[in-house]
Amino acid sequence: MFGLLRLQGCLKAKSPIHHGGNEKTGSVVLLNRLKFIVDGEPVDIPYISGNAVRGVLRRYIMADMLEQLDYEIDVSKKGGQKLYHALFSGGILETVEETQGAIDIELKRKILNLLPPIRLFGFSYGNQMVEGKLKIGHLLPICTELKDYLPDSIQPKNSFYDYIGHVFQTRKDELRTERTDEEQAVQMLIEYEVFVPGTMFWHEIKLEDPTPLDVATLARVIELWNQKPFIGGKSAIGHGELIIRYDFAPDSKQYEQWFNPKQYLEFLKERRDEICKLLDNLSR
Repeated sequence: MFGLLRLQGCLKAKSPIHHGGNEKTGSVVLLNRLKFIVDGEPVDIPYISGNAVRGVLRRYIMADMLEQLDYEIDVSKKGGQKLYHALFSGGILETVEETQGAIDIELKRKILNLLPPIRLFGFSYGNQMVEGKLKIGHLLPICTELKDYLPDSIQPKNSFYDYIGHVFQTRKDELRTERTDEEQAVQMLIEYEVFVPGTMFWHEIKLEDPTPLDVATLARVIELWNQKPFIGGKSAIGHGELIIRYDFAPDSKQYEQWFNPKQYLEFLKERRDEICKLLDNLSR
């Protein structure tokens, strides 16, 4: 029977968070924005995309899986590069002339049975496409403009404008090659729009048709994110840190008994030889 696990959380910015788009106003790099209909009018509201969150979580769980297996991908080979890209970026769908487009059902079955993170996040490899079970929503600032998009239990008191600040960074054009010896490097001032520390975000993660192993894998994903709780850019200079906490939605309490990474880690240990053999085949 089809099921749905829902994790819901209010995440808090512990440091300034910059999740920028391609838009700039003068020298200011703006936060990424999404258009919402607020009281019948379109309003561009800053947010953190679900794709950004998904990318971070994918990289964490894939790196951890390889570490747990003590397996290293040989990226000096084309097959290794292809596998690395498939695991960490999702891969790309290709035309495989040798198989004339036929799907290798047995290979797909092994991937699904032996690589739990792929069951959650999906990937494309050759002409094999595996759709992930994990649906990750946007991180929405808890603000009055989005009250109709948040659970009824959340009653925001502030506009999103109250959560926007600015940080400045300087950079020298030291790489300019045409400068003479007498010229000094010009210091450039760059301004970034950020969510200020203390900003609260609403977030929801959904896992479709979960098995106990899927739930245990998700538990490991959240555990890894709590160990390195960052999102957005410039984490190397103190930005992007979150306080992360999720609870089970009322309709998902039955899955709480499986929400323990131990089963997932034991699975990797017990099936290590089979998993490594599969990874070897995929990297050829």
